[in-house]
Amino acid sequence: STSSSVSLNDNNSQAKPRTLGAMSSFKETEDEVEVRKEDQEKINEFGVIHKALTDLAEDRKVIQEQLNFLEDAEQEVMLSSDDSDTFLIQLGSTYVKVGEDEFNDYLERKKTEYEGRLEKINEESDALEEKKSSLKATLYARFGKTINLDD
Repeated sequence: STSSSVSLNDNNSQAKPRTLGAMSSFKETEDEVEVRKEDQEKINEFGVIHKALTDLAEDRKVIQEQLNFLEDAEQEVMLSSDDSDTFLIQLGSTYVKVGEDEFNDYLERKKTEYEGRLEKINEESDALEEKKSSLKATLYARFGKTINLDD
């Protein structure tokens, strides 16, 4: 990691080391890449995309937990062998008694709903990952090692 110092004095000789030779002046200009407005916009867009991907990952985790919960409930219904069993479904703050067939239909509808949401999240994540990779390549090409875009 390269650090640079800035002096607020008129005499800037303390802020820059005195060196001789072509390599030292090349290195000095290499470290000082100007951040243009379009560069800053790309950096900001990268940050927004990174945040969106983080949020989508959290949403994916919650939906996957709900799908696991529904699969567990489905297995519990299969293990109960009595056809006269009734089950409780929570709708908001209310519980409703339903028979096994209604309960299985409810589980299938919810699984289909969550699987659809998961598919949309995956599609959105893929599109954002592609855009993020493109921005990352562009920004690293412009700034090299002077920018850190790791997760």
